[in-house]
Amino acid sequence: MLGGEERRIVLSADRGFTIVELLVGVALLAILLALGAPAMGTYLQNSKLASVTSVYFSALQAARSEAIRHNSATEFVLTNDAVTGADPANTVAPSTSGRNWLIRAAASAGGYLPMIDAGTAGEGQGAPGPAAVQVQVSASAPAVWTGVIPFNGFGATDGPYTINITNPVAGTCAGSGGSVRCRRIMVSPGGRIAACDPAAAASTGDSRAC
Repeated sequence: MLGGEERRIVLSADRGFTIVELLVGVALLAILLALGAPAMGTYLQNSKLASVTSVYFSALQAARSEAIRHNSATEFVLTNDAVTGADPANTVAPSTSGRNWLIRAAASAGGYLPMIDAGTAGEGQGAPGPAAVQVQVSASAPAVWTGVIPFNGFGATDGPYTINITNPVAGTCAGSGGSVRCRRIMVSPGGRIAACDPAAAASTGDSRAC
């Protein structure tokens, strides 16, 4: 009677998942999430460090470029003061542990020209609020770290500077046995600016790169 339809298998439209199947699926999903969460958390923290490093690296490059372009003294300044307002270039106080930064150029009549660029503590971290990423700067003789990295009209500076960028909240740096890929920016007396991953440099045995 059915002709060509006689041997066709008809599936029921009411077929669904049993409670056991749903529980197994949820359990497998939970296991996968538990296995992947730590790796994803580390990746996000490392991305924050890379982003903050990029911001500071670009700012230092901009300060040096401005010094060469105008053949005049230009400064990269760390400060805890707000980098907004009428004339922050002439009003902010440099700080050796400042959470904000700005770029300013010296005026021929004294003081500083209007601010060239600036950034806040959380820039590069992807979220506002207190900064988890720590930026610590040190200088080697003859330079002394005062919160200011100066560049002269040739783009050179007064001594080597090292900027270590870490995230203690996320964990220990890979170079010290942790999983966080901390970063470092180095400014040479000649004005060369380089960024690196200390742990990667150590693993390749090329300590000169960092």
